Amino acid sequence: MSRWIVAYHHGDLPAALLAAVESAIADSGVSGVSLRDVARRAGVSHAAPAHHFGSKAGLLTAFAAAGYQLLAESVIKEVAASDAADGAAELAAIGRGYVRFAVSHPAHFEVMFRLDALDPGNAEFVAASEAAYGLLTATVERCRAAGRLHGRPPEVVAVSAWSLVHGLSALWISGRLPERIAEQDPQRLAAAVSDLFVEAVLPPARAGGSDAGL
Repeated sequence: MSRWIVAYHHGDLPAALLAAVESAIADSGVSGVSLRDVARRAGVSHAAPAHHFGSKAGLLTAFAAAGYQLLAESVIKEVAASDAADGAAELAAIGRGYVRFAVSHPAHFEVMFRLDALDPGNAEFVAASEAAYGLLTATVERCRAAGRLHGRPPEVVAVSAWSLVHGLSALWISGRLPERIAEQDPQRLAAAVSDLFVEAVLPPARAGGSDAGL
């Protein structure tokens, strides 16, 4: 059964259309999204999505940009709540925030990395994605300055950390992971995986050691 949203009457029409996109993706996946269906779900004229976003790609790009903003908010909230004492603890918090976002917003998570369906050169999309990624790279830089990378290139550490939590998120959302492990709480699992990465890749710096000159 389709998950219809409340018909739009007043307020922010673009926001209502983006909410309708989330509903459409939950029901039919990215490939099943159409401007006409989104308009119907929002309770507006079939021309409204094209008027505001230009095309299906424009609509999905705006939805993806909103996803990156939600991701950044989730990461920042998790880091703030953790009261992390150093970059390594902050990196673990970023991992938890990433998984929390993905599990809470699977439709956004799906669209954000479907560049074939988006306008990847869109300025708002680029700004939102770079801002979110910047949270990760800034934290890895803190780890480097503290001597926690042990000679590893910062970009490799950043991509490795991202790949780990992204893969975990995708596996959990797919529904295949919960049937294979004892842990049934994605947040506890995210914490364990993130802590394992930090312990294995970012152990405390050796006495007198530093990556600052790398």
